[in-house]
Amino acid sequence: MIKLVIDSTSEIGVEEAKTLGVTVVPMKVIFDDEEYLVGVNLTTDEFYQKLRNAKNLPKTTQINTAEYVEVVKPLLEQGDQVFAMCLSSELSGSFNSLHNAQVELDNSNFEIFDTLSVTFAYKALVMEALKLIKSGVSLAQLKTEMERLKTKVKLYAIIDNVKYLIKGGRLSQGKGLMATALNIKPIVAIENGKVEMVGKAVGFNMALKAFCKFIKNVDLSRTMFSGHASSPAKAQQMISILKNTLGLNFDNLCEIGAVIGTHAGPDTVGVVYFEK
Repeated sequence: MIKLVIDSTSEIGVEEAKTLGVTVVPMKVIFDDEEYLVGVNLTTDEFYQKLRNAKNLPKTTQINTAEYVEVVKPLLEQGDQVFAMCLSSELSGSFNSLHNAQVELDNSNFEIFDTLSVTFAYKALVMEALKLIKSGVSLAQLKTEMERLKTKVKLYAIIDNVKYLIKGGRLSQGKGLMATALNIKPIVAIENGKVEMVGKAVGFNMALKAFCKFIKNVDLSRTMFSGHASSPAKAQQMISILKNTLGLNFDNLCEIGAVIGTHAGPDTVGVVYFEK
């Protein structure tokens, strides 16, 4: 049987992982000198509460090789095949650790996969992988189809508060202050494994209108998510606009967790879908 191994940046918590039958390797988040395991002893709500009160942005640590080996080795020993999916190699060194684990274990039943995604785009890929496994594909077929699907997944989001982009050094102090003064809301996407700004608008309502123009060629047969960072009300506003403007239903809600949430900040909203 093919078992999925994923990390906590997929926004799949412990209980959901049990339901889905996947194994989640947690990442660490460090607030000053306090270390937490995402989804284990730090919930998403607790993370955003701490983030709002923090003077400094928290740090996240990559998963190391030994941690991957500790999870994967027992699965192989019990006769399972393992497909390990990792957040974008452009955003973390975790994929290098995963590759090293594959070399160390040297087992043809262990395949690895760089999603080139994170947060609920990563989760959408996990859901598609589960569908494929259920359909009875081989490990090689799963890898081939997932490599194709990762070129089709799209994530677009609106950053409501640039404060966290400034703190994280992803936006200069000068540009950040100007954006704040003018109430500019950046629109971002995942492109080639990185989070890139693709547009902007003045005010959240105008950003929603501009946001709609990016969403096209949606494959309705595949997983679709709307996501939010501690802001379900803004997410519902976005869902309503998308339904009224484009006739698309993105009411499958997902919370944006610690890794992207650290830099995007609370009140970020977005959608994920696959192109045809």
